Amino acid sequence: MSREDPFDRILTSLHRAALDPAGWPPASGLIEDACGVKGSALVVCSGINCSREAILFAHFCFGGRRYQDLERKYFRDYFSGDERIPRLKRLHDGRLVSTGDLYTDREKESSATYNEMFGETEMEKGFHVRFVGPDRSEIVWALGNCSETRGWSSAQIDGIERLLPHVRHFASVQYLLADAGALGRSLGELLDNSRFGIIELDRHRRILAANDRARSLLLGGDGLYDLGGLLRARGRTEDRELETLIARALPRAGVRASAGSMTIRRRRATTRLVLHVNPVGQLGAGIRGSQAAALVLVVDPESRATIDADLIRVAMGLTPAQSRVAAMVAEGRTLREIAAATGTKEVTLRWHLKHIFRRLRISRRTELVRRVLSLDGLSASAQSDP
Repeated sequence: MSREDPFDRILTSLHRAALDPAGWPPASGLIEDACGVKGSALVVCSGINCSREAILFAHFCFGGRRYQDLERKYFRDYFSGDERIPRLKRLHDGRLVSTGDLYTDREKESSATYNEMFGETEMEKGFHVRFVGPDRSEIVWALGNCSETRGWSSAQIDGIERLLPHVRHFASVQYLLADAGALGRSLGELLDNSRFGIIELDRHRRILAANDRARSLLLGGDGLYDLGGLLRARGRTEDRELETLIARALPRAGVRASAGSMTIRRRRATTRLVLHVNPVGQLGAGIRGSQAAALVLVVDPESRATIDADLIRVAMGLTPAQSRVAAMVAEGRTLREIAAATGTKEVTLRWHLKHIFRRLRISRRTELVRRVLSLDGLSASAQSDP
């Protein structure tokens, strides 16, 4: 492909945006131009119950620009009554469907979302796709109407479908960073994160730096290990797959870099490690005098953070019941999971959340998670000292 190939430009832009969400609007603008789409909306939410509080990432973009006023308008006026929401959850993972198929004929005449919101933004004749993200997160990408008067062509649809795995990867990385409170952080700041492993690779595919979580995994050698400065997997087949992923993220000159994901089997754990390999390029320049050329995010499903509810009670002035709820929310559990674990009704848990929000003067679950995770490294006794 030539250097000016639109698909190449889109992938380069997506790689940049994966580590800096401010890059998503320009990337979406390139997708609009290449695929003939009138805008898009990308939403990422934690858990299987996609409520307003669970939304970690929501960008409505048109012409390469983000429109936050439209985001606020949708979630304020339309989200709670949007008929397509329960149908989105039943869509097959990664399958492109027409927006019109998410509404009945009667709803197309009466639905406020379909007629007002989608009519205003020209999205009622576009497409939707749902991805299952990390930790059962939900990713929904809604594409606007065709910019061509003749309607959608097979070439346009093929182009969109070709981009789906790359958009999935971008959104998955956004989920991981947002869930860990690391969205928008520099590479140097990412190394301080303790929620998942971070491994920086230089342009020669050697390990440049790793945070504490990643070093612990490498030293343990269960699944991943460091062999002479190179990142390796224990299983022969998985090692070849990892080598291929890294080679694609760090290709020879003149070849397009690409991102990818895989899982790693372990001997001492029932769950697999999840790896996301992402090209970095110039974003890594200037870190400790070297250049990080690729970033490997390593997620251990068994290392879900355990939050001290007593610390939350002391630090935030919550009741014991509220503190337990706040701790379990910060651990990434859905209200359904919390209800099953505690024997409490979901309506009671929502009541607790309402009072927690009021006490802390916040309005979203993501704000609560950030507040709780900011207590990491403190102790309840230290908080109660004069």
